[in-house]
Amino acid sequence: MFKLALAPRWIAALLLVLAVAFGFVMLSKWQLNASTLGQVSADPAKEVVHPWESVLIEHEPLTTTEADTMVSATGKYVPGSSYLVAEKLHEGEKGYWVMSEFTPDDGAQVTAAGKVQQRSIAVARGWTASPEIPQEPSGEVTIAGRVVANDAPFYSSDLTEEEKTQGRTLGSASAAQLSNIWDVPLYGALLTNDAEVPASEKLPLNEDGTLSDSATILGQSEQLKPVHAQQVTDEEVNWLNIFYALEWIVFAGFAVYLWWRMLRDSYREQNNPALYFEYEGEYWLDEESGRYYYWDPADQQYYFFDDVPRDDRAGNDGKLHQ
Repeated sequence: MFKLALAPRWIAALLLVLAVAFGFVMLSKWQLNASTLGQVSADPAKEVVHPWESVLIEHEPLTTTEADTMVSATGKYVPGSSYLVAEKLHEGEKGYWVMSEFTPDDGAQVTAAGKVQQRSIAVARGWTASPEIPQEPSGEVTIAGRVVANDAPFYSSDLTEEEKTQGRTLGSASAAQLSNIWDVPLYGALLTNDAEVPASEKLPLNEDGTLSDSATILGQSEQLKPVHAQQVTDEEVNWLNIFYALEWIVFAGFAVYLWWRMLRDSYREQNNPALYFEYEGEYWLDEESGRYYYWDPADQQYYFFDDVPRDDRAGNDGKLHQ
């Protein structure tokens, strides 16, 4: 069979099959990569506190590369700007985020309708279980926290009757919505607060630039706690893609098996034609070609078994039927 496999037509067929199998293997690799495409791993570099200007850029959306980065900013809270955002969890307990307008000292200025305004940051100052809105810190403060994306839309009709009557409770935290409420230009993402100190003091940072566990917010109490947002991670594997990857490997193996099976059948047909033809007469082996042949009395000539004559040449004597 090895000698037959070295025939040009079988080598060409093998090369074609290997090319097809290689394509199937590449498709399997693509499916494997797709199975983990949605995974997001925590980035230690994002735990280092960066200047807020490196992440919050005017007219630029928050990308996945920059999301969850810790930043710091110095400026002032706008008195009376705070709103509550419902359905926020803290250590498994439902409560509210306190969203406040924060104007950084070095924020960009915006001119609209002849009016100059400074672009502000929507800051989730802290989490509270109480529906009462705490007062914003006065004077200049330095804050540090994680930059996160806006919440998905949440209709006010989904709020409870008690939350509706409070008047300053929102269903979701969104810079676009808060920009309309405060009538001020905002940066496109939110900052979840983890630390606040007077501007004259330094933030409690570790040697590696990360925020210390001892960090607190001004006015912190049992009612108001730092948000402590975590980096978004997703280690889930798409098992449907894994199944498709295995399927392509099976197809690749089947392509090679099909070539081998056709080669084997061809070899058997050449060496034992009785397995493939119902022939009751005598037949012989041609030593030079290695092929079997027989005498066809209807045509009065010899034929190789792989050169089968027309069906009408197989007479009623039962000599040859493929």
